[in-house]
Amino acid sequence: MAVFAILYAIAVPNLQAMRAPYAIEGTAYQVAAHIDMARQRAIARNARHRVVFTSSGYHLERETTPNTFVVASGSFDVPHGVVIGTPTPGNPTFNTRGMLAANVSLPLSIDGGGTKTVTINVLGRSKIQ
Repeated sequence: MAVFAILYAIAVPNLQAMRAPYAIEGTAYQVAAHIDMARQRAIARNARHRVVFTSSGYHLERETTPNTFVVASGSFDVPHGVVIGTPTPGNPTFNTRGMLAANVSLPLSIDGGGTKTVTINVLGRSKIQ
């Protein structure tokens, strides 16, 4: 039993450190998929949609009247330890043709797992770097 307890004490921290790269990559793909979903909704519903990022996660919003947005989805949380940076130049807002006014870059990071950047070009295509 003592041998197993020692092996367990050694293995648990190593397993947690191995989780970080998978968490950041999974989050990057999740964010990119929801950005694509906002774009598709903007086209299908002929209304501007945007993705709003907060410190704890993000959500989708749709425009009801000019420059008045309402929440169009639940809040999407990110895995523990993943930090969403500030989108540059701002939250992606898709027009009715699914396009952005400017390229948007969103950094994601996690301790021990590095960083990923989700980039959305003006045509609405997302790329993970």
